[in-house]
Amino acid sequence: MKPSHLLLILLTLSSSLLPFASANNIGEVASICSHTDYSFLCIYASVTYGQSYAVIDAASLLAMHIKMTTDHTQTAKVIASTFAANPTTTPQVKQALGVCLKQYDDAFDDLAKGTAAVAGHDAGTANSMLSAVISYYSTCDDAFAEIYAANPLAKQDDFLMKMVSNALALAQLILE
Repeated sequence: MKPSHLLLILLTLSSSLLPFASANNIGEVASICSHTDYSFLCIYASVTYGQSYAVIDAASLLAMHIKMTTDHTQTAKVIASTFAANPTTTPQVKQALGVCLKQYDDAFDDLAKGTAAVAGHDAGTANSMLSAVISYYSTCDDAFAEIYAANPLAKQDDFLMKMVSNALALAQLILE
């Protein structure tokens, strides 16, 4: 079965989870999400945050991705802080966690700047800010690679990079 058919089946089955979606809207969400690298995550964002939007279009999907990224970055920050506060965590790992915490703070700032740039139709700044956010999560991963330690935040970082990748694709749709 082709991935696009599987996606359509998933959307049809999940329509009961989409209180805002009409039969036409499901197709529109799938169509917009097909322009992203991680269509399933795009649809997941629409299911998770869509009830807050009267209209689901590329702009609202971008806002949902940024909101979800912000929320999940906050969760990753709490996890990092918890590991850093654990007395059994080694000094090297604590230092790497400190890098991650700094990067997560920078991500919050650049997500806000990226949102403002999209609102101002500034494609260059939006692209720069969102691309920088991806690099922050990657830098967190690199901090652990440098000390040859497993990153306890690797799954969160991977999810976050995928969400921002989708946000970049959605911003491009809006700003074309």
